[in-house]
Amino acid sequence: MTTSTPAGTPPAPAASGTDRAPGPARALSDLAAATSAEWVKLRSVRSTWWGLAAALLLMAVVAPGAAVSTVSNMQNGHVPTAEVPASEMAVYATMWVVQFAVIALALPAVTSEYSSRSIHPTLQAVPVRVRVLTAKALSVAATVFAATVVTASVGTLLAHLVMRHPLLEGYGTLDPGQAAADVVRMAVYLTAVSVLTVGVGAALRSAAAALTTVFMLVLGLPVMLSLMGGEVGVYLAGRMPFFAGISFVDSPFVIGRFDDALPPAAGGAVLVFWTAAGLAAGALVLWRRDA
Repeated sequence: MTTSTPAGTPPAPAASGTDRAPGPARALSDLAAATSAEWVKLRSVRSTWWGLAAALLLMAVVAPGAAVSTVSNMQNGHVPTAEVPASEMAVYATMWVVQFAVIALALPAVTSEYSSRSIHPTLQAVPVRVRVLTAKALSVAATVFAATVVTASVGTLLAHLVMRHPLLEGYGTLDPGQAAADVVRMAVYLTAVSVLTVGVGAALRSAAAALTTVFMLVLGLPVMLSLMGGEVGVYLAGRMPFFAGISFVDSPFVIGRFDDALPPAAGGAVLVFWTAAGLAAGALVLWRRDA
């Protein structure tokens, strides 16, 4: 026995991905697809791997070097003697050098598409522009977080091994719980900086302009404000990404204790604010201006 459709009634078309009802599930599915595409692009370019390699190399050099320098200063009486957690030496390397390798990794995720004009096919494939920027930010954030967990762990272990040398022994410590917490905080800080970089890159579209702006926001301007002195300058410096990051990772070894330092939770909130502001600026420019 066979079935047939009534005369004049066309068969129902098969359901397709484009016929899905709009809603949160579809939005999440589309965002996941866009993020997957951005991850493929991110891992397929050499700059990503060079940036990750540079971050690891800088950490492997600076963290043990900071351990040697810190302990030597204590032995020579230049700074008060104290226990030196190995993870704090990795924090020192993170705040002064590694974060700039991360910035160099994150920036091309946006600016290279404008310089090569490949932003046009990207926006044709994903017409919702905010979704494009969100996907780029998510792919960069996931990559940076995973990589910097490894990088920070390597720096902590190397610093610990150096401080076990007989000439330095007795100063360094390695508490697994504290070290793990410091590693996570370092990864969170570097992830926030990378996402801020993506937002600034989308807002300015020029690699040179974006790099200069991120450098001034993260390090240049807060250091200048703190060196100028004055209550207002020190207060403002403490609310900018670099000093907020120091407060968040709760490190006394990066730059010493400073006035108007935020508690760790407040430092993390300030980092979230700067990251959100950078992304909002990028989304606004991407939405209002032609590519």
